[in-house]
Amino acid sequence: MQPSAQSIRQQATFKGALGRFWRRFRSGFGRLTESRIAFIGLIIFLIVVVMAVAAPWLATHDPIEGNFQKLNAPPDLENWLGTDNLGRDIWSRIVFGATNAMLVALITIPAQMFLGIFIGGLPGYYGGKLDNLVMRLNDAAMSFPGLILLLALMAVLGPGLWQCILALTLGWTPSLVRMIRGLVLAERERDYVKAARLIGEHNFHIIFRQIIPNVSSPLIILATVRTGGTILAFAGLTFLGLGPPPPAPSWGLMLNEARSLLETAPLVAVWPGLAISITVLAVNLLGDGLRDVFDPRLTEK
Repeated sequence: MQPSAQSIRQQATFKGALGRFWRRFRSGFGRLTESRIAFIGLIIFLIVVVMAVAAPWLATHDPIEGNFQKLNAPPDLENWLGTDNLGRDIWSRIVFGATNAMLVALITIPAQMFLGIFIGGLPGYYGGKLDNLVMRLNDAAMSFPGLILLLALMAVLGPGLWQCILALTLGWTPSLVRMIRGLVLAERERDYVKAARLIGEHNFHIIFRQIIPNVSSPLIILATVRTGGTILAFAGLTFLGLGPPPPAPSWGLMLNEARSLLETAPLVAVWPGLAISITVLAVNLLGDGLRDVFDPRLTEK
């Protein structure tokens, strides 16, 4: 059976949107490599991702098992970053802590984007009473300070890794819903959307095959910027004891456990603090670089 003319037009439109995105991505990546700061941020972030994935092979010790003959030991050839107050290898705990941080970021950010598109993008495109109802509920959720909302969600869900992921997803989605709705509202008035309606394309095809690919650049920037905030928020929750319970390795928990050692063994607190700071800084530098790369004034010629 031969494909219909409408199906051919839809495929051509989708391929055209992907082609524009791919050309913009290649041009943007080349411009990103020209920015030293952004490229350094990308390299550092990729190193952290590799550490997270290869943690079982990069760790030199069991991150949970302690050596009570080497408590708060300084760095040496056996323990590259020293040991903590229970004799656990800090390097191994840093590496496995990266796994938890990256897991939270790589699950939470796509989940936020998914909910943001369906809760903000779809009602924003259709408009009407549904859009007004969704936005009023979203405004009510945004009226709570972010930290208070996270703590309230964690109080309901209880401590744990997956509870943190769910709390960060639900607590930070409302602000993203409003941003994505604004992008969709701006795009739905463009000529290519009006033309797609005139030729009879389905609304879902217009949204997911045309509008979303055309707003992919700001969505990528939002995702990158939010990654750093998610890692920092997860560290804050684990610092408060709301993340994976001890002795599971996480950077925030390591900082909490090192509070009493700031005078006697400050390096125990320095290493997880550096891990958090460097990772968040790298993501923010990458986000700034992507913002410059995907600026329409720079990419559209």
